[in-house]
Amino acid sequence: MKRASDWTIVQLTTMMHEILAQGLLPMAEQLTVEANLFDAGLDSMAVAQLLLEIEARTGIWLEEALLTPDNLSTCKALARCVHGAMASEDARP
Repeated sequence: MKRASDWTIVQLTTMMHEILAQGLLPMAEQLTVEANLFDAGLDSMAVAQLLLEIEARTGIWLEEALLTPDNLSTCKALARCVHGAMASEDARP
């Protein structure tokens, strides 16, 4: 598993966009990193698949408390959330 310091927000944002643009969202072809994910069709099934893919790629499982509308609003917001979760994981003894 990579540490938070191994990832930049830009890299994570790009990864979130790639995951979501691969068909998880009905409007994937119009998705940008700043687009509102809920407007693009993000639903509970897509969130579940997204979380599995994030864990597969980063080794980080996002706790349910982090799955707020703000954290799931855009690819960039989600990337910041994942980076924060990585940093928290890194800080654990």
